[in-house]
Amino acid sequence: MSESDPAHDALSTLSLLRLQSWMSPAFPTGAYACSHGIETAIAERYIYDATSCQSWILDILQYGSGWNDAVFLKAAWTASSKADPIALAEHNDLALALQAGQERWHETTQLAASFLRASEAWQGASSAGLNTISGPLALPVVIGAFCAAMKIPLKLLLPTFLQTNSSNLIWIATRLVPLGQSDALRIIANLESVICTIANRAAISCLDDLGSSALLADIVSLRHEQLASRVCIT
Repeated sequence: MSESDPAHDALSTLSLLRLQSWMSPAFPTGAYACSHGIETAIAERYIYDATSCQSWILDILQYGSGWNDAVFLKAAWTASSKADPIALAEHNDLALALQAGQERWHETTQLAASFLRASEAWQGASSAGLNTISGPLALPVVIGAFCAAMKIPLKLLLPTFLQTNSSNLIWIATRLVPLGQSDALRIIANLESVICTIANRAAISCLDDLGSSALLADIVSLRHEQLASRVCIT
């Protein structure tokens, strides 16, 4: 049995620590503020219990913006790793163009800007190549490029990113359905295997794999701004 490489172990531990910080509610990843249209889905009774909540989020992950965001994250991570600012800018333009409506566009650009400001606490983030892009940025592009610059392995980043996004939506539902903590944690546990599968697919994806068929999720996101009483920004 080969001995463990202390330098490799230290790097792996550092990567995990950083991901825990960057994907936690302490960082602007949308927790508590952005429902991604779920607030409307709850108001219109598409989501009303743990089962319907899990099904809704599963569709987003597999067939909607969750999948597309994972593909863009991988593309941005690769472009930043190769120091290819032209590709990075093109990925960002496409990510913004594919947002389903004004609220989704504001969600991804506002969170991206906040994430980028928060990341300044870590030295080395400036090498991500994002400073070469003029105009708004998309959140998965920012996270992908930033984590590549910080040497975070893609195999760790993708599932962590997907779990963070789905957990944020689950906790929104916990407040608004409402769901109990046990139900919320059960959904998180049930989604683990799906998240691993999607992360593995996204790791070998290209932009040709983009596509969304979660149309109802997009429609309720468009209707969110018309809700009479709103808790979430989007």
